[in-house]
Amino acid sequence: MWQKPYRTGAQALLVALFAVCVYRAFTQCITYDEALTWDEYLNGPFSWIFTKFDANNHFLNTLLIGISIRLFGVSEWSMRLPALAGAALYFTSCYRLARTAFGESPTMLLAVALSTLNPLVLDFMVAARGYGLALALWTCAAALALDAFSRQTYAPRQMALAGAALALSVTANLVYVLPVTALFGMIIFVLTRRQPKSAPLAPTPNVRKKKASVASPRQPAQRGLQPLLWFVLPIVVIAVLFLNLAPFEAMRSEHFYSGAETLRESLHSLAWSSLEHSGPLRQQAWVQGLTDAVAYAIAPLIVIVALVVGIWRRDPLLILAAGTAVFSAVALLLIHLLLHKPYPAERMGVYFLPLVVVALVGLAHTGRDQKGLARAASVTGYAMAVALALFFLSEFNTRKFLIWEYDADTRELGDYLASHRPPNLHVVRVGGSWQLQESLFFYANLRKWDWIELHREYDPVPGWDYYALTPWDRTVAEQHLSLKEIYRGPISGSALSKPQ
Repeated sequence: MWQKPYRTGAQALLVALFAVCVYRAFTQCITYDEALTWDEYLNGPFSWIFTKFDANNHFLNTLLIGISIRLFGVSEWSMRLPALAGAALYFTSCYRLARTAFGESPTMLLAVALSTLNPLVLDFMVAARGYGLALALWTCAAALALDAFSRQTYAPRQMALAGAALALSVTANLVYVLPVTALFGMIIFVLTRRQPKSAPLAPTPNVRKKKASVASPRQPAQRGLQPLLWFVLPIVVIAVLFLNLAPFEAMRSEHFYSGAETLRESLHSLAWSSLEHSGPLRQQAWVQGLTDAVAYAIAPLIVIVALVVGIWRRDPLLILAAGTAVFSAVALLLIHLLLHKPYPAERMGVYFLPLVVVALVGLAHTGRDQKGLARAASVTGYAMAVALALFFLSEFNTRKFLIWEYDADTRELGDYLASHRPPNLHVVRVGGSWQLQESLFFYANLRKWDWIELHREYDPVPGWDYYALTPWDRTVAEQHLSLKEIYRGPISGSALSKPQ
């Protein structure tokens, strides 16, 4: 009776968050990376998806967008339909994982809230990119695996679904190859060392039920390699298809250029994107101090302690969350040192964010019935988790994506120009910041603006009729090019200007 409100509360939260994601998918302006994906792979033959390689081509997501826009036409929401499907899968998987680990308890509700309220995670449940879909598929595989570990009855269908979801996560976004490898290794380790329990026989048709006092016969459990084969087989099939369909022959080392140059910058970007995303506290000095503390001390300490406690207490949830985070971090460090590739920044490391909060809640849960120092640590962990959930709520946002905040008003800039352009100009030449040109090009095609001529340039240059400028280009360009601002976006601060 007392447990049902927590289950209902978690379900209500997830339904509300999904409704918000749908609203954002319909209302928010298309962003640079979304528009670039459409222009490079979808604004032409379907075969472009299979022939052009770039880090921007999140293969499975791009393929699903291509199907979506051919079924429903090109629009913001049809571009984001695969991301919304990922959001539904992610929310469902978070619920299942938390309920398996913590039952129908306050801890379950707290784990669901922390996993889903992070503002950067919510951004990628909407944006037409592969990060959210990949996270959803990885979480689905983790939830299925944790459920199988807790029951020790590895049903073929469940293991096959876990394997398929894990493999598809990489096809949605290549940055997930490390967390996928970590989870794959942990599942293989468990499957080869932990024997499944026996399962009761299914009832035989047309046979009367025995008395309740008589124990049900049990059938032999599936032992040996059978659960392992059910798990690995879909991974092999999907990997073969992926390697043959995706344009890997065009892949080059220089395609992987995004990220942070230093470990310090990488850690700060992940904490900053979660704690300084938006909201009234964003510009507070103490929040900036909190960001540094979380980035350089609190989050790494949580992961390390969770891994040690998980191994010591054989806690599958802590091992799964902290083990994946530690393996991925060590692998990224080696890749940087040996191959000189950047560390992940913001979106490239978005999978670390739910891993850290799940590890935090898991640590608090393990010490709840202990005494002394363990009990105090548990209370501290719960207090931190509740405070973090409330902080995420203070950042609640439906109008922008943090990574592409400058694009929040680009559609409005184009619409303003369309309604205020001089009638005697048959062609309007628009230059300015290159970051705004892709989204303007998307809307020019969507709205059939045959009168606009867009010029992509690294720095604004003189000679154009109008200029679309980001906040950091706006002041300098207006001074050096003698421009007059005629419209400024209220969310992004980007502006439309013209020569005086």
